Amino acid sequence: MNDNLKSKIVRRLDDLPDELGRQVLDYLDFLESKYNLSRRAPSTVQRLAENIEDRIGIGSVTDMATKGAAQVAEAASKMMEGLAAAGRVVADELTAAPSKDGEEAEDGEEQAGAAPTDEKDEKDEKEEAGDA
Repeated sequence: MNDNLKSKIVRRLDDLPDELGRQVLDYLDFLESKYNLSRRAPSTVQRLAENIEDRIGIGSVTDMATKGAAQVAEAASKMMEGLAAAGRVVADELTAAPSKDGEEAEDGEEQAGAAPTDEKDEKDEKEEAGDA
């Protein structure tokens, strides 16, 4: 959508009461569904916040309860971000785990080929000693 059209829509929306604004939002949802316009799905926390906002507009939830619910939703969001960050750290540590020699394995692969090579070298040395 071009900026000129967007600014006209915003100006018109600013003049509408909340109830008509909700109807406009419902109509936008209808248009997205009708024309199969994909929108990024809102997160669980965002859906909860929108549900709370909808109830505030209806008047079925007090301001105090809304504030408390918003604080809980914010705390839950921060907790989930922390869990995601911790998961990333664990994944990074697992992919960069040190090998037996104390060096980091390349591309997440262990250096398992070192032992057979050493045994082959010992066998070659024994054969050379036997020849001499």
